[in-house]
Amino acid sequence: MIHDEVPSVALHDVAETAEPEWTEGGYALYRVPQSVRDELNVAARDRMGHPAGCEVRFVPDGTVAVTLSAADQTTVWPFWGPFQGQDVVEVGPEPRTVELSVPERVADLRADVDAGAFDPRVCRLRFGMGTPVAVHGVSGPCRPPRDDELPDRRYLAHGTSITAGAAASGPHLTYVSQVARAAGVDPINLGASGAAFCEPAMAEHVADRDDWDVATLSLSVNMANRGFTREQFGERVERFVATVAGANPGKPVVCVTLFPYHADAVAGDDAERARAFRRALREATDGHANASVVEGPDLLDATGLTTDLLHPGATRAWRPSRTASPTNSRRCWRDDRAGAGGLAWYRYVPGDAELTYRHGSP
Repeated sequence: MIHDEVPSVALHDVAETAEPEWTEGGYALYRVPQSVRDELNVAARDRMGHPAGCEVRFVPDGTVAVTLSAADQTTVWPFWGPFQGQDVVEVGPEPRTVELSVPERVADLRADVDAGAFDPRVCRLRFGMGTPVAVHGVSGPCRPPRDDELPDRRYLAHGTSITAGAAASGPHLTYVSQVARAAGVDPINLGASGAAFCEPAMAEHVADRDDWDVATLSLSVNMANRGFTREQFGERVERFVATVAGANPGKPVVCVTLFPYHADAVAGDDAERARAFRRALREATDGHANASVVEGPDLLDATGLTTDLLHPGATRAWRPSRTASPTNSRRCWRDDRAGAGGLAWYRYVPGDAELTYRHGSP
């Protein structure tokens, strides 16, 4: 979005802003509108004010000063297109101003260097998942990026804290960011940490958006861990998938079953419950030609988790998917060149409409 009060930058993965609770002035970032948040569970309302996937983007013509604050101490990662900045910025409740300009070597990049889908002159201020952030002001010569300086397709991901990026070492190391980088698409992260309960308001919000080309729905270890019955989950996830896929018949909707977690690996836990929840998500895709399934256990094993045996760690290694199907031409494989491992769905053909996301060789 382009904010009326800071029109020289674009706020990516931001639906609206509000006055921050931790300081005076500024514009706190929210990933979905208030009207949607009001219809979600209390935890999800809070999580939509966490900036997982949010970015402040601009193209400078000189030195630009950006003033930010956060509800608690947090880290901001400057990127220049695909290039990670050498330094991070620490911000907290007291607004802090940071000066940024295109790094010299990035500015002098040869024209024949393939920098990917982002123009390297686009500054991208990226945020960690858990601490609300506010923009207070931008000064200096800059403008929002043009369409031709950004990826021409967008990938929307909804899921749990795993989608939001819990335990990732930075926002660029979440599986959503890794998929997007590998596929050359722009990520929209709607992960709801601990609060992805397959609610109608979120399904309708995703279904009604017109700014995505492919979506993944990773549903939902939160419901498996919070006492929902298999029948309750089945009913909710069936409606969720039907709402999103049914409203967007020309767009691929990839449903990711539960990644391996403690129920699969810990003695005395409930492995059958995990299998039942995976089965329910598979069944929810029935009857939707544009919906498909990727099995979470095919992508990661338990040793890729942190010691809570729930969240993928920074050293995880994504595996090729054994559930790749020749009938829909979708495949997954490991990308060892990505910092913490990467995952890419590189080709999917829904009916006559082909979308190709290719990176490397299977």
